Amino acid sequence: MSRILLTGATGLIGGAVLHRALSQGHDGEWVCMVRAPDAEAGRQRIAARLSRFTNTLTAQRLAQRVEVVAGDFTQADQIANPRLDSVSHVLHLAADTSWWAQEKVHKTNHDGTLALARRAARMPKLERFLHVSTAMICGGEPPHLVDESQYPSPDTHHLVHYSASKAAAETSLAELFADLPLVVARPSIVVGHSTLGARPGSSILWVVRACDQLRLLSCDPEGAIDIVPGDWVADTLVAMLDRPELAHRVYHLSGGTEHSTRWDALARAFEAADPEGGERHYERFAATDRATLQARFAETFGLDEAIKVAMMRALQAYYRFCALNVTFSNDRLLAEGFGPPPSLPQYLGRCLETSGEIVDQFHEDFGNYAPGQAPRRETGPRIAATTRVGGARAPRRVGRTG
Repeated sequence: MSRILLTGATGLIGGAVLHRALSQGHDGEWVCMVRAPDAEAGRQRIAARLSRFTNTLTAQRLAQRVEVVAGDFTQADQIANPRLDSVSHVLHLAADTSWWAQEKVHKTNHDGTLALARRAARMPKLERFLHVSTAMICGGEPPHLVDESQYPSPDTHHLVHYSASKAAAETSLAELFADLPLVVARPSIVVGHSTLGARPGSSILWVVRACDQLRLLSCDPEGAIDIVPGDWVADTLVAMLDRPELAHRVYHLSGGTEHSTRWDALARAFEAADPEGGERHYERFAATDRATLQARFAETFGLDEAIKVAMMRALQAYYRFCALNVTFSNDRLLAEGFGPPPSLPQYLGRCLETSGEIVDQFHEDFGNYAPGQAPRRETGPRIAATTRVGGARAPRRVGRTG
């Protein structure tokens, strides 16, 4: 029986991994390293995350089946807990997902990952160290189709510190831990859950919805955006852990050329899910054109709250990513027999059914884009309110997980 050490269990993908494994009877023992004062407090954090996928009672029951090691993965090399010595597989998902806090992000995602690798190197039964990076280590000037062999590259110009830290971690792992049974998985843009929609987390979903509300695109409507659902990423990661042999050391977990989302297909999906919004005709603009974005944003959402100003700034950064029109090849993954993901238009309706206001979804995601506490949302009358689709508010996802 495999014994799997999971970091990031309290995060978006980590929670999906754990729920998938525990609810579907995965044949393995799961050990979760969680930042908490003790194991029971860590277990309650895990149960809280699992409750986003199921009811509270079931989440508590599933959490009881997990071993918890209270500790910070960034100091894993100092943890002498003997339960770690019997680990056969490591799935490293924990990360600081902030975009611009450079020193903190690098310390967590690079230095912390190396600390975990040092501890893993002392695990005598270790068969696989599955490190989860990001496809966006390609930076801000990639070709339209990216394969795994092209990056990381020392010449890459990164749009945000998060992707730079992930690229640095990959480089250092390859250089310093040649004997580690390392496999790297690089998910593309993770949005929603194919059946639960926004319930497990609404991160980045607000971006797609805001682009639709603004009717603005920074690329051609026939351009691609490589989006995958969190549950498919979780299923694929678990399957990669279980596979005795893998042909490559690096894999994109992506839509690829056949299953990436095209903006025109996304427009039709919005029309089907929100017919009251009418036909979608998106205007193209330059991602650097702040004046056009600000005027349209003020007209659509208003700029009457600090959180809306922050949202507009974050959205401008996302428009820079959209302008890349990049697709990540998944030929390696498909050649190994792993299934392709559904594209966002296939489950967008479910995401909208489980969504609250767009600004509220950004508020829940705020910690990824700016340090400190998010501005409080006003509860009184607003100058321009966003459209509510459905009634449920999605859980918060901010900062470091694990």
